[in-house]
Amino acid sequence: MEVQCPRCESTFAVDPLAVEEHQGLLRCSVCGQVFELPVSAPALAKTFDRERGEGSSLGRFFLLLIIFLLLFILIVQVLWWTRSYAYLATSAPIRSSILHISHSLGVSNPWPGPNRDLIIVKSSVTPLPNHLVVIRGELANHSGMVQRYPVIQVVLSNAYGSTIRTLTYTPAQYLPATVQAEDGFLPGKLATFVLQGPGLVAAAGYQVTLLTQP
Repeated sequence: MEVQCPRCESTFAVDPLAVEEHQGLLRCSVCGQVFELPVSAPALAKTFDRERGEGSSLGRFFLLLIIFLLLFILIVQVLWWTRSYAYLATSAPIRSSILHISHSLGVSNPWPGPNRDLIIVKSSVTPLPNHLVVIRGELANHSGMVQRYPVIQVVLSNAYGSTIRTLTYTPAQYLPATVQAEDGFLPGKLATFVLQGPGLVAAAGYQVTLLTQP
């Protein structure tokens, strides 16, 4: 409880039980004035009970808050390890929330995979000047969840089938500028890719594959 000194009008907090023990006599810690607090013992006890009740309510609130946070963390861990969040993320608002949380936690890419439910629908090779070529095609996600975009591998071979060169392309290298790889590859959608560069030269054969993981 708070009291005010009648001389210097300083306000300070006191323990109601201490006031009761000293029969209502208080000494101001600022000016030294001794004065009597005109509050009866029952009133002091009532004030003490009220303040103690407020403290108990606050304690219960923090206890419930801690329990809620622990349950929330447990649910997030279950969704993470079972990859259930990747199925829920087919909804744009949920996917946006997951991305926001992952960015806040410093996790750059929360999506699982890629796995073998991703396939190359089609691809074509177009010659360019200086014995270079460009490979264009489309990817399809036949799973029921949002996945990471895969790394694409191109193996160049000669007329005898021997490997000349092996190249790899990350999503940032082959996706259009309008597509953000961190948004994830939605199920039932097609993604176009373009592979090119100084290493992709004219060859007798080209093998385009997706590098996957369990």
